[in-house]
Amino acid sequence: MSEFGSKILITSDFESVKEQMIKDFGEKNLRFIPKIPAVEFLMDDARAVEKESYIAENSEKIIVIMANAFRGEAQNFLLKLFEEPPKNVKFLIVCPSKNLLLATVRSRFICEVLNKKKLRQALNLDLNHLDLKKILEFLQENEGLDKMSLQEMVANLALHSSKTHALGEKELEFFYQAYELARLNGKAGVILATLLLNLYESKK
Repeated sequence: MSEFGSKILITSDFESVKEQMIKDFGEKNLRFIPKIPAVEFLMDDARAVEKESYIAENSEKIIVIMANAFRGEAQNFLLKLFEEPPKNVKFLIVCPSKNLLLATVRSRFICEVLNKKKLRQALNLDLNHLDLKKILEFLQENEGLDKMSLQEMVANLALHSSKTHALGEKELEFFYQAYELARLNGKAGVILATLLLNLYESKK
């Protein structure tokens, strides 16, 4: 097996990364947590990473963490583990933007950027110059989104927001709450209005 160094990989092409990792290191040496790339990496996922890390192995084990966004408390939970990993344990964090990760996480890894094969749908909204008129127009266009489309939209908003600046814990919480409400079949108009107004107020 090739030697691997823990790192952050910036890409949204999770499928290609998984295929390449299996080819390079062998499936038996990899642990994908969660097994399917997550819209949001949650505390339950962080606990699963911790548990897997302390299962002793004779050979190197790479824990691969793939998600479109990461909840702040889940990142903080893993800081010590990232800083002092058990013997033979390495980490690969895969996400669309480094700004989705807290600075304290980014400082513990080298960061590589892969060219994206897949581009998310462009947003018809400038998150850096929000005003109430633009928010209203966006809501009118998207108030009828179904559950899956709404979850994708929240993830897309998080990604676009992270391209311009590192998201703080407060902003990460805004996106987490919106995603959770979408998962529970909340109304798209209400969820998006709350999220965008929170972002609008936070930029004042």
